[in-house]
Amino acid sequence: MKNLTLTTCIFCDSTKLYCVSKTQWQCATCKRKFSHKKFLQDILVLNYFIDNISAKECSEHLKLNYITIQKIYTKARILIIGYIEKFYLNQEKNFSQYDEYYFLPANKRGNIKYLFDAIGILGMSYGDFIYTLLLPDQFSHLKKFSLDNVDAQMYKEEYSKYLSQHKVAHYETFENRLGQFWDSLEIFMLHFKGVSKIKFIYYLKEAEFKFNHTKKEQQSILWQLWKENM
Repeated sequence: MKNLTLTTCIFCDSTKLYCVSKTQWQCATCKRKFSHKKFLQDILVLNYFIDNISAKECSEHLKLNYITIQKIYTKARILIIGYIEKFYLNQEKNFSQYDEYYFLPANKRGNIKYLFDAIGILGMSYGDFIYTLLLPDQFSHLKKFSLDNVDAQMYKEEYSKYLSQHKVAHYETFENRLGQFWDSLEIFMLHFKGVSKIKFIYYLKEAEFKFNHTKKEQQSILWQLWKENM
């Protein structure tokens, strides 16, 4: 994003602006209305998002309403998903490696009753870029096993048996970006105190986006997406 001043349009950089209210300006060139103050505030919050600072911490640091921050974070995650899907459509024939991974939140690890809550992810790599897909719940038929009537060892054996029979992977090299991404995802998810399966896709794609792009690239992409969707 080019340097923004209070005398330029945030959309087209025109200096032909006129005031329409105490907070709103309109550009005579592109005809868009906007608030410099709100846009700069949103960009500041997005920078906290990029730095993996929680919505709660961001709210406290900036002394802004938590709900406002949470809405910006949620919108950023939605925009990221849209951006990634468009990018993927141009790369779908270039995948060279893939791997199936099972993620279990840290707060559920070590407890046998949560074993089949693992979330299946298919990761694909093309060059240095990673793309992920959530897999359907592959353990639904195994959840009939109850710890009330089977021992823990049998439970683990069924899980291991399933993975050995169904897990897919193709690597061209032993050290690869997919392995690095899985490690990065595990570390990234530690920032959050439990994420439901329904919302997991938003955090997975955020992790993917941040893994694929430098902070400078993230800023440039997110700022542009933000302007396009104001």
